[in-house]
Amino acid sequence: MRCLICDKEFSKNDPDAALPFCSPRCKMIDLKRWLGEEYSVESVNVDKLEEQIAGVDSEDDEPRQDLTT
Repeated sequence: MRCLICDKEFSKNDPDAALPFCSPRCKMIDLKRWLGEEYSVESVNVDKLEEQIAGVDSEDDEPRQDLTT
């Protein structure tokens, strides 16, 4: 396996590994990046999603729209 932070190759059986990272240090670096908002997860516009859901007729035989776009 390769560490997601330092790209070091390591064995998942290594007792020092903190999967999916090679070490607790790399695991903490990743956590710091999440907490510092260096990483983000795409959010969904709730208003748009509610409009799309309201526009879908539950008795309609049409396939549902993809609500993730």
